[in-house]
Amino acid sequence: MAFQSVVRAILPRLRVSPSNFSPVQIRLLSTSQVNCSGGPSFKHILNHNDLSDDTKKQIESEVRDTLKDWLPYGWNETDKYDDIYKYKVGTFIMTVIVTFGFAYQMWYRPRGLENEWARREAFLELERRRLLGLPLVDPNLIPPERVKLPSKEELGPDYKIII
Repeated sequence: MAFQSVVRAILPRLRVSPSNFSPVQIRLLSTSQVNCSGGPSFKHILNHNDLSDDTKKQIESEVRDTLKDWLPYGWNETDKYDDIYKYKVGTFIMTVIVTFGFAYQMWYRPRGLENEWARREAFLELERRRLLGLPLVDPNLIPPERVKLPSKEELGPDYKIII
């Protein structure tokens, strides 16, 4: 009853209605370390077979020794080594995906900031050329002697030149 009164006192501060919880659900809430570190239970396996009591006790003690100090990561509730393996592989893969995904996004992101710089630089260059009396776009930006165009004979009589 004391636990329920504490929960009912805390829930309004969290903006959670206590009417959402039944007494059974509140009773199942637990913060004790015993419930968290008990590990998986195999009692249902021992109840549904024809083993003697001594064998059941021996199996229980072996399982308890194997699973002591093991909190399941949630990948496999019954196999300790498979659970740890899947946790490590999953964590590694997710870390790699997140790290390289972030690096990929940063490397190939659209360059929005550089557009503003290029536009501002273009206006400054246009203003400089206007003040100096130069044409706004230099027709000889590339020297004509460096431009090699094919002759009209090489292009053929059917080739249309559009200027």
